[in-house]
Amino acid sequence: MTEPTLVALDLEGVLLNEVWLSVADNTGIEDLRLTTREVADYDQLMQMRLRILDENGLTLPHLQSIIKASVTPITGALPFLAWLRQRTPVVILSDIFLEFVSPVMDQLQYPTIFGNTLTVDADTNMITDYHIRQHDGKRKAIEAMHSLGFRTFAAGDSYNDLTMIQTAHAGVLFRAPSHIVADHPHIRSCTEFAELQTLIQQELLAPSRVP
Repeated sequence: MTEPTLVALDLEGVLLNEVWLSVADNTGIEDLRLTTREVADYDQLMQMRLRILDENGLTLPHLQSIIKASVTPITGALPFLAWLRQRTPVVILSDIFLEFVSPVMDQLQYPTIFGNTLTVDADTNMITDYHIRQHDGKRKAIEAMHSLGFRTFAAGDSYNDLTMIQTAHAGVLFRAPSHIVADHPHIRSCTEFAELQTLIQQELLAPSRVP
């Protein structure tokens, strides 16, 4: 029996330029440049972000307009994603908020994405809270795919991708910052889509990998 395969990818930094960096560039608020590449504690990071948004009166529609105007796919991401979709199911496992990513999903041709959600005040359009779909949800999604009989490959670039990569049958740090790569030398890393494509072909799609 042929073993079904599935590739799980992080979104920001892997396929799409970082949303919060674009917001920081457009607002001039430097603290918004911090992402999960620098801060391992996601709750700490988000509490800081919500405080900054509140202090500066940045509403969800304002943020969405910035995202739609400035966030684009990483060069090479679209051909890579097209190549991948022709060969195996692909799911995006991201901690991004669906309210942020919705303005740009057409640029990626509407991939399947598991993300998180926001609470927004109906009167002010200010973001008042955030909701994580599931704690360590990326790892648990991979485990769920295994329970369904899939062989998996995972790729991401941040602290919150590590358990996903380590749980998958094969995986790689892709375009990760040097400090994360150095701290996890046991995880393979690459920086180009051609390299990632080769690894997926070898580790997931090659006939020798199918029992």
